[in-house]
Amino acid sequence: MERQYQTVPQMYARLQSMIRQRADTGFRRAVAEAVLQPANPFEPQKKRLPKQGLSIGILVLLVLALAFLFFSFHPGR
Repeated sequence: MERQYQTVPQMYARLQSMIRQRADTGFRRAVAEAVLQPANPFEPQKKRLPKQGLSIGILVLLVLALAFLFFSFHPGR
């Protein structure tokens, strides 16, 4: 049997198809794991909530942004 060499675009397409077939890899999955609470294996259909630390951080940033906007556009005397 003779070896068949593949070009770089063929290998890239093959790699992409292999990654797409696996549900446990990818950027979207990594972001979800970093932002959301761990999934419950006994209730896989239950919606995952955001992590508490992330929620508090977003809330603090939102309050700071609102305070900045208030004092930036508030007419001073």
